Amino acid sequence: MAALGLSCLTAAAQTLPPHPPLRVLILSDEVNPHGLTPAQLTQPGEISAALAATPALNIDSSPEALLELPTNSIEQATSRLLRAPTDPLAYDVLIYFSHRIPDDGNNVVARQEAFVAAVQQFLQQGGGVVSFHHGIYLLPGKESMQTLLGAQASGAVFWNTVEGQNVINVAAEHFVSSNGISYPAVLSYADPANGIAAGNYPAFNNSPDERYPTMTRLPVGGFFQPLFASNYNQNGTQHLLGYQLRQPTWQGVAIVYQPGEYQPNALTPGNNFQILLNAIWYSAGFARWPVFANGFE
Repeated sequence: MAALGLSCLTAAAQTLPPHPPLRVLILSDEVNPHGLTPAQLTQPGEISAALAATPALNIDSSPEALLELPTNSIEQATSRLLRAPTDPLAYDVLIYFSHRIPDDGNNVVARQEAFVAAVQQFLQQGGGVVSFHHGIYLLPGKESMQTLLGAQASGAVFWNTVEGQNVINVAAEHFVSSNGISYPAVLSYADPANGIAAGNYPAFNNSPDERYPTMTRLPVGGFFQPLFASNYNQNGTQHLLGYQLRQPTWQGVAIVYQPGEYQPNALTPGNNFQILLNAIWYSAGFARWPVFANGFE
């Protein structure tokens, strides 16, 4: 097993295959349990700014083609997700970066549930969903969203500046885990419960990084494919970091990726930002790819 250093060897520049102009909607909020500075913490507004500055991502020139809304404006996201696929202002991808439901005291549960129903319809009609970092964390009121996403993290999260966490590519053939990403090490890993056979897998290291040691899959059916895992020794040594989920009633796909707390790793040129870009490209194009008799490619 190759040793893995603390620094992450990254690709020199972000890259994506050519693609049609995309419309991307982001729902976001922030939480800062570790007291990071604004320069360290991934905050609302920073995802859309990073995407807008990335030449590899082809953003449409129409109004609000790259729009980031706060969680407390969730009904604005809901209305936009309900646009018909034939509407030129319909979105291709939703990035879900919400740690919580709305907290402004105005029918918050009902507004959250209406949003989840709109996300379900969005996926059924071919939209792509990317749950980034704390989108997969469970707080009261998010239960239905976590069920839709197929997994949840809960309980204490840990900020590790010494070892961080390894990001192990357990689906080397998958576009999200392979395109433009540099893996300087190979690690032995297995997680039979999640369908990851024992083997030697490519890996890179994030340090510092926030660990979600209780991130678990939910029994929601569909096609669940792990993409990334980690092997740190905390609540065991098998940790799910990312996956894709497809359901027979969806034309679209959900991609989940847990790392993202530390802004210099998450949204500057390198592996983690490339994974986010890959997830956007993959989920946006899914409805245009061949679909076979069982509903999956």
